[in-house]
This record gives sequence, structure tokens and C-alpha cells, in this order.
Amino acid sequence: MCTNFRISATDGSVVVGRTMEFPTDMGTRIAVLPVGYKGTGTGVNAAAGKTWTATQGVVGMDAFGAPGALTDGMNDAGLYAALLYMPGFCEYTPAEGADPASLLSIVEVLAYLLGTCVSTDEVKQAMSGVTVWPYVFGPFGFAPPAHVIVHDPTGASLVIEWRSGEMVVFDNPIGVACNWPYFDWHLTNLRNYINLSVENPTPITIEGVELTLMGQGPGMLGLPGDSSSPARFVRAAAYTASLRPVATGAELEKSALHVLNNFDIPWGMIRSDADPLNDDHTLWSTISNLTARRYIVRTYENPIPHAIDLTKVDFSGPEPSQIETPTGGFPELQLHAT
Repeated sequence: MCTNFRISATDGSVVVGRTMEFPTDMGTRIAVLPVGYKGTGTGVNAAAGKTWTATQGVVGMDAFGAPGALTDGMNDAGLYAALLYMPGFCEYTPAEGADPASLLSIVEVLAYLLGTCVSTDEVKQAMSGVTVWPYVFGPFGFAPPAHVIVHDPTGASLVIEWRSGEMVVFDNPIGVACNWPYFDWHLTNLRNYINLSVENPTPITIEGVELTLMGQGPGMLGLPGDSSSPARFVRAAAYTASLRPVATGAELEKSALHVLNNFDIPWGMIRSDADPLNDDHTLWSTISNLTARRYIVRTYENPIPHAIDLTKVDFSGPEPSQIETPTGGFPELQLHAT
């Protein structure tokens, strides 16, 4: 499960927030893919599929120790992309009959797009020559069902899905995405919540008795509070639409952090069965400042945000590199009486 949103500042800065929920951490590390990275997609029977040479440097969160298997990331041009889990509503294109040189598995899509594109328009063009097929990714034992979320520094957003074996691309004007079902269903579902308001309701009088509000915030009465994908989509749309404008990207990063706090799921809140190891919880969150090229990470083990300035990353190395995600507790403040 994941929540993804895009917000903007009055100076034009664009920031993306994202959570990653899963029962296990998937061995996630922070990966750096250099300019010149030579990617090769997986074809049938482990043959080579789509190949590319990266023209952009990339920083992101990988999976199972494979630096090219990204689930979230941005490049040095400010393009952002993410995979969001989508079981039951994802049917990739069969490899049979497709050009072998067009084949990619879903776990290779982000490295390809972020390595070769700088805008949503370029992403559309790049994906038109790709066949994402149901490759069984070893650590999962099946083809991970997902859709692809893309945002660029202009504020343009895309959602890419696979239905009945066909790729479908949506423009995403509200900039919010979650998991299942399909993206257009979520947009339709928002019509059930048009009564919500950031304004407090006015008192009413019944038979001479004035009824006033009980505290602040009842204009949002009915906002769904559970952790299901439809509920999180509605909440993310409500939170991002109601933000007070801020002037700069630096302020917007803080706005994104506070929105993300509302989607931070503690271990034990979602239980599939009696085994705690199967509990979905928020493994990590990222904030991507597409304008300033800042990629910010916090983890369940260390919720203090750690920022990476892509303008200072050396993307010239010949091979990908990885570092561990932040761990450890909270730093102590050293106090003394004066």
C-alpha cells in the first residue's frame, strides 16, 4: 500500500510526497544510477529485452538489493516516478507476439524512465515503445502488480496502468494516487465527498435551541479515516487541496512532511493474520523537491528526514552505487543548567 501526492508553492516549486507500506523492508537501500548507466530489460527465458543508456543521473529507493529495481526515485532533471502496488487490477501485456527488444519487467520501468526522460511528455513517448510483460520477479515469486506514477517539475502528472493486457495512460490533474482500484475509479469516487469543507459549519436553530459546533474541524465530517486505498486517496486529495499556499519549495517540503504524517501507518494497525511479520506498515516515506532537486528520505527505524541534494551528487561513476537507509533512534539534546 502506498500514498502519493503532488503539491506546488506560489513560486512555482513542485514537491511530491510518498509513503511505502509493506510487511517487510524488501532490503531497500538508497541507489544512485549514474549518467551512462546501461540498462537491460528482462526478456523471455532471461533473454535481453529493452536496452538503454541513461542520459540522466538517478537517486531512488531500490528493492531486494538490486539498484536497477527502483520503487521510487527522481532524476537530476527533476522528473519523479514511483511504483504503487495494485493487486487484482493489473494485467500486464503478454510477451508472446511482442518485439523482444521492447520487453521490460515492471521493476525495471523506473530506471528506464528516470534514466532517459525529463518530462511527462517524454515518458509517454518512451512508454509507447515498451512492452511491460508479466515477468516473475524472483524475490516475489510472481509478477508484482503495480501502476506507475510520474510527476515532472512543471507540475504535470501521469498514471500508467495495465488493463486486460493493454497499457492505459492517464493525465492526473489532481496529482494524487494510491493503490487499487483503477485511477479513474478513484476520481469518480471523489464525487461522494464534495460536501466536505475546510470551513466550520454555521450554528443552526431548532425549535428555539441554537446548536453550535463542538470544537474545530467538523466541516470535514465524513472524511474516511481508515487505511484502505479508496480512503487514503480521498484524504490525500482533501489534505493537498486544503493546504494554505506557501511561497517557496523549502516551505513546501515542510507542508509535504505534515501531509505525510497523516498516512504514517504504525506496525500493528493493519493485520492480515496472526503473524506480526505480515502486518503492512509504513516502511519509509520520501519527499521529492522536483524544483530544487532534493530527495528526502525517512524510515520507520529513523523518522528523522535525511535530505540528498542531487545537484551535489556525482553521477559520473561507471557503476550504480547504494547506501543503507537511515536507522537508529532519536539524537539526544545535551542540556545543562546555566
